[in-house]
Amino acid sequence: MEKNSKVNRGFTLSDFFGAYFENFGKITLVNLLFCIPLAVFTGITFLLSTEGINNIFVSFLSIPFLSPFFAGLFYVCRRITIGEVLHPVKDFIRGIRENFVYFIVNSIILYIVVISLFLTFSFYSTGLKDSMMIVSFVMTIIFTLFFMFFENSFLTMAVTVELKPGDIIRNAVLLVFKGIAGHSKTILSFAFMGIVVYSIFMFARNIYLIAAIMCLITLLFLPTMSSYIIVFNSYETLKKHIIDPYIEEQKNKDRISADTNTIEEELYAADIEKLKELSKGDENEFVFLNGKMIKRKNIINMLKMYNTEDE
Repeated sequence: MEKNSKVNRGFTLSDFFGAYFENFGKITLVNLLFCIPLAVFTGITFLLSTEGINNIFVSFLSIPFLSPFFAGLFYVCRRITIGEVLHPVKDFIRGIRENFVYFIVNSIILYIVVISLFLTFSFYSTGLKDSMMIVSFVMTIIFTLFFMFFENSFLTMAVTVELKPGDIIRNAVLLVFKGIAGHSKTILSFAFMGIVVYSIFMFARNIYLIAAIMCLITLLFLPTMSSYIIVFNSYETLKKHIIDPYIEEQKNKDRISADTNTIEEELYAADIEKLKELSKGDENEFVFLNGKMIKRKNIINMLKMYNTEDE
């Protein structure tokens, strides 16, 4: 179910920074790889703006354009989160290749939703004139948070588990509510990053210096750090409510299967007359056979099989 799982880390703040700085050189290389398509898109939008084509529909095309490369980022960040050995170029490309369809389809939906929300909040920015608008504004905020949390869970799950799309969507909805704590940490983390960057800009003042600082931040860590925050905070909930229960279920099935095989071997080795004698009574009771306790129902079923073979 889980893709290439090896070592599970903890989910404390020290684990977060420990895993990041342990792989700092490798994850910086991945960040630079991501910045190549980012630079291409930035160049395209700049050329379009010189021709007078500059609106939100063009700007937000970055979502579907960059989504396959975000698949590579999320895959790399998932490997760091659970302590797998990271091969920067190989894993980045593998993440794109294995999750391309999920991220492209999701990006189209995300593009539509983000533009809709942008236009909606632009409308609200003109003022909340009555109670109905206030209620509508609150509902929009709730939907925005729900969709953000859903995206975090969905994308993390897409690069983590082998499930059908419908199962991933259903589980992502479940994890929206199960993972409130993790999602809250994600929001606080992004808020902290925003405050730090804003503070730097406030001290810089000069527009060219601000542009240079922003380019440097983007080149070194911003895309990977953003993805890593989402994956790290989402993975703990995913592990607790999806991965661990699945593993436990498989262990139980294997144990039951092993017990069943042992019971069948014991029954085949037993004397038929002895089985007939032990079959008398409540089928839910346990009886002693060849040094083991066996449910009488299993003996009755075995006798039925014997009778069918004789016929």
